[in-house]
Amino acid sequence: MNDDSDRILFFGGNEKRTGENEVFGNKAAYLSKLSVMGIPVPPGFCLGVPICNEYYYGSCTLPDDLESLIRTGITFIEECTGRKFGDSKKPLLLSIRSGAAVSMPGVMDTLLNVGMNAQSLEGLILKTGNPGFAWDIYRRLLENYGVIVLGHEPALYRDLLRRTLQEEGINDECLLDFDSLRKLAKNYETLLQKKSGKPFPQNAYEQLDYCVKAVLDSWMSKKARSYREIHKLDSPGGTAVTIQSMVFGNLNSNSGAGVAFSRNPWTGNRGIVVDFKFRAQGEDVVSGYEAGTSRDELITRMGPIYQELKKTAGQLEKNFRDMQDFEFTVENGRLFILQTRPGKRAQLAALKIASDMVEEGLISIDEGLDNIRDINTSRIFVETVNSAEKPAATGDSASLGVVSGKIAFGQEKSVFFAETGKSVLVKEYASPDDIGAIAAASGILTARGARTSHAAVVARQMGKVCIVNCKELEIELSKKRCFIGGKEFHEGDTITLDGSSGHIYPGEAEFSIIRPLDLIEKVEGWKKGQQN
Repeated sequence: MNDDSDRILFFGGNEKRTGENEVFGNKAAYLSKLSVMGIPVPPGFCLGVPICNEYYYGSCTLPDDLESLIRTGITFIEECTGRKFGDSKKPLLLSIRSGAAVSMPGVMDTLLNVGMNAQSLEGLILKTGNPGFAWDIYRRLLENYGVIVLGHEPALYRDLLRRTLQEEGINDECLLDFDSLRKLAKNYETLLQKKSGKPFPQNAYEQLDYCVKAVLDSWMSKKARSYREIHKLDSPGGTAVTIQSMVFGNLNSNSGAGVAFSRNPWTGNRGIVVDFKFRAQGEDVVSGYEAGTSRDELITRMGPIYQELKKTAGQLEKNFRDMQDFEFTVENGRLFILQTRPGKRAQLAALKIASDMVEEGLISIDEGLDNIRDINTSRIFVETVNSAEKPAATGDSASLGVVSGKIAFGQEKSVFFAETGKSVLVKEYASPDDIGAIAAASGILTARGARTSHAAVVARQMGKVCIVNCKELEIELSKKRCFIGGKEFHEGDTITLDGSSGHIYPGEAEFSIIRPLDLIEKVEGWKKGQQN
């Protein structure tokens, strides 16, 4: 057995050690670096990739020293936060996240609010004076646990939530009151026990053990294996397990969660791009189910936080020497960074970002070329629809380009239509579970979701035109049809997505192609200079 140097990494508090991606995964390695930089991260620890490998080599049996490592890590977090895991008075709740050496956005599993039970629920109510918040935390854990640990269909829980929203006459779960959240949590408890045959575990460490195992299991999930196959990741090692103190974006109206890019990932333009939702937890934004608030509303209501995000984005770029994609939570007016990584970007954006960073003196020409080493400049162009026809509807653009293709509501048709032409995947919201359908499609259109959701990030990286949060899109899967701006379309009908404007057109629209020659010539000049 190795010593603990490749088995556990602590970050936050006064820890100054940083970890390597190959040993502790992309997520924890960056978190340890952020902590050393003085950027606020929730304290936590990481179980190294070797533990994942031992788990699979041992026929999915947890290593003998895992319990001791976890106890040591929990003690560290307790000392940093002044809270105690499983305590009824000052409860410590945890997030359990995966983290491979290679970034795989949303593909492996995350569990939040672990450690919540009947006793800690009462303690949280007493500590915060906010019973609605406490019941919201509990019902979120029940759903998270049921779906990820027990393998329940998400729709079972979402249908109960949808029914509750309809009964209350509201369309946003953030508006549910204490009584509705308590009833919803009780309904989740009943559903979970009925489906699994046993009640939700109340012991905090029992919850934690199941959640750690679920995260390790997600390394070999169908969507994770599909992602690695599509992106030709032959030997990325395994996943680490990152365990952190929870910070709560759903605490009150001065809280929220979001995702930011230090520059626009589809155009490459300077300036941060932020998707943020008030009174939310991180998974609400990145899951693809929820759309964010407007930039103007964020600035109006949380001006200092917006300025802090801009400052943080600059720090991250300066330190990591590349455009960054970072997740964050605001708890009662205080900003915490949960993750950062090099942002996945469109090819045109990659050229512009590299060019601008060299001009700004942030990176050298050699570094700029390294950042675009996989880009084929002969394929860089800007597409724009020429049609004078009024679009059927408009959504939020998450990836540039124009595509005309046949509507597909799932993977089977997405693959089938792509065999003889192009398909457009049309969904209420896209998630990494749709990786096969996204890979086959040339475009993605969703009724819900944020531009920075994991599915949108994956689609953008794969060069797919992507429009999300189209409020005029209604889907009737039972009849294999949808309505876009009130106009009826059936599966197999052709539509056109214009990623520049977010417009959706019926049929096949004409478009023009423009090559950004000045940008391309600059980069080609770099290459010639490097050769000389």
